[in-house]
Amino acid sequence: MTHASTVRIGGRDYRVILPSIRDPRLHVAVVLLTLQVLGQTVLGFRLSVAQILACLAAGALIEFSVSVFKDKTFLWPASGLLTGNSSAFILRVPGTVHGDWWSVHGIWIFIGVVAVSMASKYLIRWHGRHIFNPSNLGLVLAFVTLGPRYTEPLDLWWAPLGTWMIVAYAILIVGGFLIAWELRLLGLELGFIAGFAAFLYLALASIPDHCMVASWHATPMCGLELWQVLVTSPEVLIFALFMIPDPRTVPDGPVARIVFGVVVALLAVVLLGPTTLEFWTKTAILASLVIACVLRFALARAFAHLEPGARTVNRRRRFWPVAATIALLLLFTESLPVAASLSTHSPEPAAELPDGSSPTITLKVSSGPGVAAWMTGAAEAALPPVGKTEPGAASARIWVLPSIPAVSIPANVTAFDPSLTPQEAARMGHDVVLDLIVESEARRSHDSKLAATAADGDALKEFTDVINQDVSGGTIVQKTYSFDQASLGLWLPKFSTQAPRLVGVTLHGTATLTTRDATGKVLSQTSGPYSKSWGLGSSPNGGSAVIANDYTDLTPA
Repeated sequence: MTHASTVRIGGRDYRVILPSIRDPRLHVAVVLLTLQVLGQTVLGFRLSVAQILACLAAGALIEFSVSVFKDKTFLWPASGLLTGNSSAFILRVPGTVHGDWWSVHGIWIFIGVVAVSMASKYLIRWHGRHIFNPSNLGLVLAFVTLGPRYTEPLDLWWAPLGTWMIVAYAILIVGGFLIAWELRLLGLELGFIAGFAAFLYLALASIPDHCMVASWHATPMCGLELWQVLVTSPEVLIFALFMIPDPRTVPDGPVARIVFGVVVALLAVVLLGPTTLEFWTKTAILASLVIACVLRFALARAFAHLEPGARTVNRRRRFWPVAATIALLLLFTESLPVAASLSTHSPEPAAELPDGSSPTITLKVSSGPGVAAWMTGAAEAALPPVGKTEPGAASARIWVLPSIPAVSIPANVTAFDPSLTPQEAARMGHDVVLDLIVESEARRSHDSKLAATAADGDALKEFTDVINQDVSGGTIVQKTYSFDQASLGLWLPKFSTQAPRLVGVTLHGTATLTTRDATGKVLSQTSGPYSKSWGLGSSPNGGSAVIANDYTDLTPA
């Protein structure tokens, strides 16, 4: 598969190994690079060309340097390039956006993952062979040690099924199976794909409330819906067709290879049992190969009697232990997600704080009020005060809202959540404007309690901070608005970027601030452009939703 010759430099002979068109590693690289091109052009990968080139350069440089100084060989670094390409294809760094082709954001993470992957190839060996699939081990270590704040795997879902996704699936499946046929690894791939589908179905069919939250889906995916998503995921196919079938890190015999694929599938299902976020689900699937690589030598010995040429007596003698082992593994797959389902009842992650810190959430568990106590309490509250037979005079504020333009819904918002109709968008726009008017009055009257009726969480803190500044400065500030454009939008959370994207309302217009002293005298009046994006929280008591988060500075999805 290579063309070798010799050159003499400084009195020492060096072999020269050039690339060959018959090298399967070159075929894998062609498939992955084709998918990279689709990702950069039509599939919206959040990955820059600079990050890809950095991974390729790091892998190639490491392999070339080792071959020159250790093996006295000048070679085409096919393995290093493949490791770099595989790492770049799966690894993502939160904050990188599609279309920023030359972003070097988090470049040290990409280079570090490739360096660790290549180091494992040369340093962790057994009987002259490296134990782990290099890029797989580097990626798993990065995801586990750095976590979702600094890293994330490629999404399990790439784009709606259309022309370009059909092309991507065709490249994946046809290319993967042809290369596997060439390497005699087709049984391994089919063993994983069939085993993963079967084991996952057994695990999820009995646990319909086991859910996964993802950035590209509006609601948690549970049960059989989750099964369909994972089995048809192009990213799982990448794992099955291009990462697992590494000839140097799988058993040699055809039977052991099929068993190896099934074992990887089993481990993947077992490991993803406790997961709720897409980040950890994908990490669990990748980690299954790390564990299987450690077990592969034992698997090869255990199933050596089933390989072609093995003695018939040994095959019969060891049939029942093998069958018992498989039955036990199936039972383990079926039972583990039952315990794991305890972690899936609240898969929605909390929003991050605007100062970049993580929120602290306290779980309060109690039995709640009894039904009788609740009914009597509600009835008592509805009665008039003692000694008063006439109903009291009602009082309520009447809010005059500025003109609200029609709220537009971009295509990416509709694709993410089809339930967001024009009527729902108009309601969201109305609620945000109403909350802003209430906050304006709360600021004018220095009324923090009034502010709490229209905002919550981070947004409430933002509004009460300006009220406190006005009070300390002895001023009264009134803020008025006029709006000329409104739209819904999608944003990526600052942390846990593979949690659901955030849907909010963006308003454009003009804001006017009128500042008075304590006597009411106007001190200043300024007007300026207004452009902010707000996220809405839950509606208290069935009323309008309150502003909860400021999305203005988050990365658009």
